Amino acid sequence: MTLKSMMLACAVALAASPLAIAQTTPTPPPATSPSGQPMWYSHQADEMRASKLIGTKVVNAANDTIGDINEIVLGRDGKVAAVVIGVGGLLGIGEREVAVSFSSLQMRRDQNNNLMVVVNATKDVLKSAPEWRWNTTRK
Repeated sequence: MTLKSMMLACAVALAASPLAIAQTTPTPPPATSPSGQPMWYSHQADEMRASKLIGTKVVNAANDTIGDINEIVLGRDGKVAAVVIGVGGLLGIGEREVAVSFSSLQMRRDQNNNLMVVVNATKDVLKSAPEWRWNTTRK
């Protein structure tokens, strides 16, 4: 190979290198561990299962039963935003649902170690609260 053809080859390689760099896109961070495997999770002591919270009896500070939890509402961040409490009615008949901010609830255990949810409101206050309805225009 002559000096002239080597210089031409180097010039072509140098000219093409910014093009190659400009066309590369950064690699997004992985959604898994560096090995490509899912990130596993372990239960923490202060956590509870949503399936155990649904159906839990809700009482007020005087220990009067107000209703029970029918639904859990998650925010876009995945955190619990509210719980939907069924109040009034008998055995679910005539019951209406109200949403209560999760931060306004307290969790405690009864004498049998069953989970109870405490809200600082009377049954009448919850009965007069706005009825909860899912916004069906959003998915």
